Amino acid sequence: MFYKLSNTCDQLDIQNEFRTPFKYPNLYEPKAIINGLNESNVPIITSEKPATIDYAIWGLLPQGYEDDWDTFQSFTNTLNTNIDDANLNEEIYSKSLDERRCLIVVNGYFTSKLVEGKLQPHHIHLKNHKPFCIAGIFNKINDGFLTCSLLVTDAGVEYDHIPNIGKQKPLILKQKDHEAWLNSNLKIKDLKSLVNSHDRYKFISHPIENNFYKNSKLFNRIVNSDQYQTIMHVSRN
Repeated sequence: MFYKLSNTCDQLDIQNEFRTPFKYPNLYEPKAIINGLNESNVPIITSEKPATIDYAIWGLLPQGYEDDWDTFQSFTNTLNTNIDDANLNEEIYSKSLDERRCLIVVNGYFTSKLVEGKLQPHHIHLKNHKPFCIAGIFNKINDGFLTCSLLVTDAGVEYDHIPNIGKQKPLILKQKDHEAWLNSNLKIKDLKSLVNSHDRYKFISHPIENNFYKNSKLFNRIVNSDQYQTIMHVSRN
């Protein structure tokens, strides 16, 4: 389960990287920690409107849902969706993989491994903390807000260097595959080869403070790579 992301990028860096403007630029705010267990917004590019970067609540709600986000998430956690699961709940995921795909813009995510009986968190990111996109799905609730879920898939041997208790990874697509993923004329069956054999980024993994899950305030100070180097543990265990 991936329930913490990071996005410390400058707004212009994101727009330049993906050649896509923000729909509501004044709403963007860099965040060292995006905690999915709270009701958090993430920037997304949707198949419905791929020419702009919009915002969605992280944690998919059923299309046309009317109740509160936290009420639904206490019933079933939809922060992550396993794209390899053939038995997805139709009430929640109906048509989303075929008709409502998106890209979630971040510049890092977090994993953990066990070290001497304790969780050792790791921050996973690209060189220079460049932004990248996690494949996702979205729904629109009755008040017009978007909600989304990031997609996970089997990690595979090429991710053996990424510390992770689980055997899954976020489905992260390079820019050359973004257009296909957002193509509303393609169904998910048409994208199986892309999901199974997409090019992988070379991610960097840094072990970080052991009390990360207890005291995330420390990481709210991470706004650039210089501060990152002073806060993060850069030696590998």
